[in-house]
Amino acid sequence: MTPSRYALLFPGQGAQFLGMGQRWHDRLPLVRELFDLAEERTGLPLRDLCFRTPRDVQARTDLTQPCVFVASLACWMGLQDALAWHDLPYAPVCIGGHSLGHFTALVSAGALDIGDGLDLVRRRGEIMYEEGRRRAGGMATVLGLDHDRVSGIVAEEGGDLVSLAAVNGPDQFVVSGDLTRLRCVVAAAERAGAERVVTLSIGIAAHSPLMAAAQDQFAAELATIRLAPPRLPVVLETAAGVTDDPDQIRLQLTGHMTRPVLWWESIQQVRQAGALQLVDVGPGRTLSRMLHRHLPESEVISGDQPHAVTALLR
Repeated sequence: MTPSRYALLFPGQGAQFLGMGQRWHDRLPLVRELFDLAEERTGLPLRDLCFRTPRDVQARTDLTQPCVFVASLACWMGLQDALAWHDLPYAPVCIGGHSLGHFTALVSAGALDIGDGLDLVRRRGEIMYEEGRRRAGGMATVLGLDHDRVSGIVAEEGGDLVSLAAVNGPDQFVVSGDLTRLRCVVAAAERAGAERVVTLSIGIAAHSPLMAAAQDQFAAELATIRLAPPRLPVVLETAAGVTDDPDQIRLQLTGHMTRPVLWWESIQQVRQAGALQLVDVGPGRTLSRMLHRHLPESEVISGDQPHAVTALLR
């Protein structure tokens, strides 16, 4: 018996929770070695942050990003171990990640060395956190309105200070920008009949032009990093494409903080690449819940659940 054709998808900031990654840490020596390396490389007490720190404290950008990155890699290692236990091959069609999850995808695809990945994610979180302290920004999720309606509200109420930061589905959007103008966008979306509008506890305006200074600063970090040809095709989620070209990957990273995440279009690309099932490989089920809104439950699997491999075999 073999698994169906599947893609691996890694979550970004917002997937954190108290105890993330601990199941795999306690079970697998390889994951414990990962945490040893990550704590040494980042200088952060990642076991304490992941296993014993409340979610509201974990949510600080400079802490969240390395924590979710390492917990996602732990889940990825756990999935590979489960496949091996069932004597099944590890053979995803392609690998992608949502925002921060793109860096996890690059490591799992072999395009980015794990040590370099830890360095990049640690610095990315620090830079974005400091930019958020310098210039207050925010983000909000809007559910239940179509693309044209949300784009119109952003243009009318946000001007140049709020932008569309992510398209997560046909009626799932994230808006990002200046806090004052963001409140106007949120209120207008509610008046327009949005099913739900949720202001995110993030403190930064990720994937918006307000991150331009942070992106410029991060460019110096990127310039020192070697990218190898990935062993598996990688989803470029801000370009809605799939590639195995390290030059294209590097080009996307140069604008990653400021460009919107075209997640729904990227998912269509993943399915066109031949993936029949999508595996949410990371702490919690953030991506699973997002995708279940528009895809059959059988097509979306949470890798953090005990029977993920069984679900793949179905």
